[in-house]
Amino acid sequence: MTITYDKKGHIGIFTIDNGKVNALTFAMHDQLYSHLDEFLNDSTIKVGILKGSEGKCFCAGDDLNEGDVYPEGQEDTTKKILTLPRNKPIIAAVNSWCLGEGFVYLMMLTDIRVAGTGARFGLPEIAYAMAGASGATRLPLHIPRVSANWIALTGEKITADQALQYQLINEVVPDDEVFNRALEIAHMIASHPLIAIQTEMECLKKCPEMTSEEAISLTRKLYDRQFRLYHQEPDAKSGIEHIKGQ
Repeated sequence: MTITYDKKGHIGIFTIDNGKVNALTFAMHDQLYSHLDEFLNDSTIKVGILKGSEGKCFCAGDDLNEGDVYPEGQEDTTKKILTLPRNKPIIAAVNSWCLGEGFVYLMMLTDIRVAGTGARFGLPEIAYAMAGASGATRLPLHIPRVSANWIALTGEKITADQALQYQLINEVVPDDEVFNRALEIAHMIASHPLIAIQTEMECLKKCPEMTSEEAISLTRKLYDRQFRLYHQEPDAKSGIEHIKGQ
């Protein structure tokens, strides 16, 4: 029962590995948080990939044998994970089941998503009176509202082709090509300066909630800072500085 973290050049790879369906335990959430902290603070890593272990599904959700809430006195690590100030992109490589908490992490932790033809997505919690994931993910802000309504209210699983139609994922590829395609995209992103990747991440996160004037002002500040750090201060080229719009 583990989530491993490995480095491949400028790419960090997170792998969920727990039995056939890769269910998440409390300990695995803690591991993921620790790995994400390392990923975000490592100046040699520019982009991440989140996947299930080879031959298994992406993640079928939390291990319900542990219950649905953290033990008393233990911090809710999932909340910490979902509110991390990420400044690097993560690519999802999805095979087979992506359900429940696995679906939540897909929505909240990943920025580009590749799925195999056999992938299935859903929020089955409503059938067990454990609903609410649509609120945690703010699902209707990510995909068309009617699609969000369908996923959250029916509890039905949708196919990879449906997920593509709903704009939940970017691409559908043969099942045995999912990770390689994710790796190819990761290399594309990693070919760019880290400071430029961080700048775009900041803009993509903040600007949609701003007025046009506010977005232009923030963009100019970020651009000026990026230009100074990369072109005028060579030592900062590989720096991990997290760009903040102020």
